Amino acid sequence: MGKEESFYEDEIDLKELIITIWRKKVFILFFTVVVTILAVIYVFIKTPIYEVKSVVRVGYIGENLVEDSKILEKKLRLIFNVDSKKNIVEKNKPIVSNISSVNKVDNFIEIYTQGYSNKEALNKNKEVITFLQTEYKAKIDEYILRTNINIKNIEEKIAYVNDVEKVNTEKDIEKIKTQAITKIENQINLLKTVDLKIIENKLKFNKEKLKEYEDNLSKISKRKSSDNTQNMLMAMQILNTQNLILNIQNTIENLKKEKEKILDITIKNLEIEKENLINDDIRKLNIHLNIDITNKINDLKDKLQLEKLKLTNDSIRNSEIVGNIIVDEDPIKPKKKLIIAVAFVTGFILSIFLVFFIEFISSIKKEENKK
Repeated sequence: MGKEESFYEDEIDLKELIITIWRKKVFILFFTVVVTILAVIYVFIKTPIYEVKSVVRVGYIGENLVEDSKILEKKLRLIFNVDSKKNIVEKNKPIVSNISSVNKVDNFIEIYTQGYSNKEALNKNKEVITFLQTEYKAKIDEYILRTNINIKNIEEKIAYVNDVEKVNTEKDIEKIKTQAITKIENQINLLKTVDLKIIENKLKFNKEKLKEYEDNLSKISKRKSSDNTQNMLMAMQILNTQNLILNIQNTIENLKKEKEKILDITIKNLEIEKENLINDDIRKLNIHLNIDITNKINDLKDKLQLEKLKLTNDSIRNSEIVGNIIVDEDPIKPKKKLIIAVAFVTGFILSIFLVFFIEFISSIKKEENKK
């Protein structure tokens, strides 16, 4: 019995609620319509706010970004007051509503701007992009200038190697061939044609003299005399002749030694010196000319090529828009359909609540009047 009675009471309460709502349907409808109309008026009175979005690729120099995207994001947010409470759209004052780096992509950032018209928001977006490009233009220009200076220095080094080092080495080789070697050859020729000739002539002369003295000595030795005085003179003459022969023999021996010295030492030393010039000095200079200088020029040319590659479009670029700036013809605020729908539902629920509240107050007053 208790459960049936409770169920019956709940059924009565539900019927009363429905009857109450039906009885106040005009009020509910009126209140809901009024709230909805107010929402519609608000929506059409409220100035619409438009949003423009762009995706910017951060500039780079070689393999390095002009600025890390995370740091750049914080820097731009600070400069354009993105996180400020005063960052509100006003008449002729569009704002930068958000700047963020693209997830998992280090060199892209998204820029959102808002304004009372697409034109205002678009101009503000372009302002941020222009600022971004101008901010790092000096850094890029400095890099280009420094690279051009490096290119000029390398070109000057190549010209110096070609025009000075290479030419001087060729001159040194030619100088050795035409002067040093020629000088040695002239010295050798002089020794052979003059000094040795003089020695040969002296040897010939002294040998003839030696033979003459020996013949005279032989003749004197064969003479015989009974005169003691004559014998003494002959003995003195023999002694003098022997001394002359001895002196000539010594002279001949010295001349032979001098000849041997020229042939075996002086000329050979000069020939060795000549061979050293050919085999060592000229060979080293040729190695320096054909290998060292050539490698040096090739290395400089490789460096020059690398420096020039730094100035190509693929190696250096300022920040730029990727694709087109996204401009939506519909405003992002206010969201008309959503506001009207929410106002309608809210007005309807609130009107029912007011109906129940009014009924509750009325029932309390009736009970007080009965008492």
